Amino acid sequence: YIRDFSQSYMSEQHETSSKPPFKNATVLILGAGTGVEAQTAALLGAKKVVATDINQFTLRLLDYGAKRMVESYQNVFGKSMSGVVEAHYFDIFSETPLPESDIIIAADVLYNPELAAQVGRRIYEAISKNDTIPKLIVTDSQKFHGTDFLVGVKELKELSSLLRERGLEELQWEMRQLSQVRGSGVLVDEDQTYDVDVRMICWGWDIQ
Repeated sequence: YIRDFSQSYMSEQHETSSKPPFKNATVLILGAGTGVEAQTAALLGAKKVVATDINQFTLRLLDYGAKRMVESYQNVFGKSMSGVVEAHYFDIFSETPLPESDIIIAADVLYNPELAAQVGRRIYEAISKNDTIPKLIVTDSQKFHGTDFLVGVKELKELSSLLRERGLEELQWEMRQLSQVRGSGVLVDEDQTYDVDVRMICWGWDIQ
């Protein structure tokens, strides 16, 4: 359900922008899971979605879901989306550079301090080392101790100085609330509907 939140934000940005940001964009998704954001980006008009994960079984599920989406889209709209979503194995701890992209999405993947810090380093890489500055969406509902990479990653302190020099907004968390989330706990009779506070970084959407 938290992934539904990032999906909703993606749609919101697309609908409220004078120039729809996903149309003809290349979108990179870190920790794509079974592909909620990947399918959303494709439906919003992305020309290419590179959906990455470290779990091979998850990638097979993602690929299957993407193919089913293509079939459904073809049947409803009579247009092909074949090949838009690509499922790729990618380890963010490796030395492999990030694939180039216009938009980077990392939805609820900050499971521990080490992983969160590496996501932060990859963000630094994407913004500081590429000619084209990507837009970012990072969401985090769990807020585990030690996962605030804006505080703990030294490269992002350097990035803050770089952004100030360029006259660009610095990265910062903002809080959003996801209302009426329904939990999926087993052996629980009580109502599991509740509100969730989500912290997120939405950066670069005003950069033309």
